[in-house]
Formats: sequence, C-alpha cells, structure tokens
Amino acid sequence: MNQLLACAEAFQRLEDIEYRIVIGRKGKPMELQIRFPTRNFHHLAGLHKLRDLTLATENREKVFQQILDGRITYTHLMKSAYFNESKKRIEPLSCLELLLDTNQLIFRYNEKKQVFSLIQADFLLSTLLNDNDIYVFMSKSEDGTYFCRSLFPKDGIDYTRGQAKYTLLYKEKINRSTGVIEVQYDRLHN
Repeated sequence: MNQLLACAEAFQRLEDIEYRIVIGRKGKPMELQIRFPTRNFHHLAGLHKLRDLTLATENREKVFQQILDGRITYTHLMKSAYFNESKKRIEPLSCLELLLDTNQLIFRYNEKKQVFSLIQADFLLSTLLNDNDIYVFMSKSEDGTYFCRSLFPKDGIDYTRGQAKYTLLYKEKINRSTGVIEVQYDRLHN
C-alpha cells in the first residue's frame, strides 16, 4: 500500500477530532485545545524538505488532495534526493492519533533552550513509538486553539532537555461532528 496515502488518510480522520487537554505546573492549570487543519499535513510529513520536487512549494491543500486522489504517491517522494528527511516523519505522522491518545510527557517549549534549532513552538509532547521517542511540537493559532507544528523521531538531540515539564491533569477526545466525548485521562475528578 502507498504509505503516503495511508498517512494522509489517517490525518484526514483527525480533521473531525479535537483534543482538550488540561495540564498543570506549580498549581496553575492550563487548557489546550488541539485541532488538525489539513494545511499542516504538508509540513508535518516533511514535504517542504523535498526541495527538488515542485510539491515542496505548491499549495498545501492542493498537494494534500493530490495525495488523497493518488496522484502523488510514496514512490513519487522517493525520487527526491532529500527523501530520507521526509521518510522519517511519515510513519510517526500516520500514528499521530495513537500518539495523542497515549498519556505522554508534555513540556512548555522554550526556543532559547534549543539554540541549535529553528523550531518555533509553544509546547512539546514526547511519547514512544516502536521504542523511539517521537516529538510533537504544538503552537497556538490565532483562534486560540493549538495545532501540530512539527513532528519527528528523536535523532540524537534531546529537545526535552531544559524544558519545563507539565503534569497531565485531564484529557478528552471530542468528535466534532457527533459531539461524542471520550475521557482518556482524569486526574481532576478522581
């Protein structure tokens, strides 16, 4: 099967999902609502890194639709000299819902603690997938919700080092079309 298509389909399912997470640090709770706009798939899948393919700079929503339509495939990505930069993101991205369903470590991300990195984010989630740490960076959007800005496996650099760790207090997964709420973790009411 086309791994890229499977990844895009998994991300498309998240379009209708919202996570509501309450975290705390030093007695101060904070709430995060996480949503998954399809325009973010392009960067999360590392397609921007495939500089020798036109899809790296094309309209993100258009590229996403072409992947879903089967016009852009995993084999197509393999033609890029930079394919390995994107390849390492595709498997974890296809498992993003599973990663978010686990009760992972959450950190406030301070860019100044990672001077070697250009990543701009507000929070960092770190969780295991196949015995490897996966980093999910989240940023706040203009509407006050959060989105996944970047995602990749740990590759030598520990992005959690020096970051402020938060405690997970509550987490729910909401199906926005049906209104069904699944409480995944509740330390507030127990």
